[in-house]
Amino acid sequence: MQNDKVLLEFVSCLRLEIELLQALIEILKQEINTFTLNCFNDLECLVSKKTMLLEQLNQCDARRNNYLNLLGISIERRAINIWLETHCQDYPELKKAWDDLMALADKARKINYTNGLIISTYSEYNKRAFTTLNFAAGNISLYGPKGQAYIS
Repeated sequence: MQNDKVLLEFVSCLRLEIELLQALIEILKQEINTFTLNCFNDLECLVSKKTMLLEQLNQCDARRNNYLNLLGISIERRAINIWLETHCQDYPELKKAWDDLMALADKARKINYTNGLIISTYSEYNKRAFTTLNFAAGNISLYGPKGQAYIS
């Protein structure tokens, strides 16, 4: 049956996406180590790897959405979960792959959020250090037209 073929291809697509997300999570963890150990020389390589993985994940996302479209399923997470519960008793590997993918996506999102907080903290620290150094050098600190600190 055509639907069986599409479902099997969909499972393969999800498994590839799972592998890519696992690799992305490892990169995100390495980024945390880079930030916390102040090893910023490693950052460029990590960003390059992360960019490549994100491009591949975007391609997988498009393929996944194509399969969902072929199966007549909305791309909303809730709709997919309902469809899996009601239509895929004969394909438990599909439900498992979907659940694994969603768990990994949530994990990656949380780690990426943490990385964003770390970057934001470093950025704020650098802005304050720059302002302090300019003030110590005798530069006058003013405010710009939008109320932000402005160093002349």
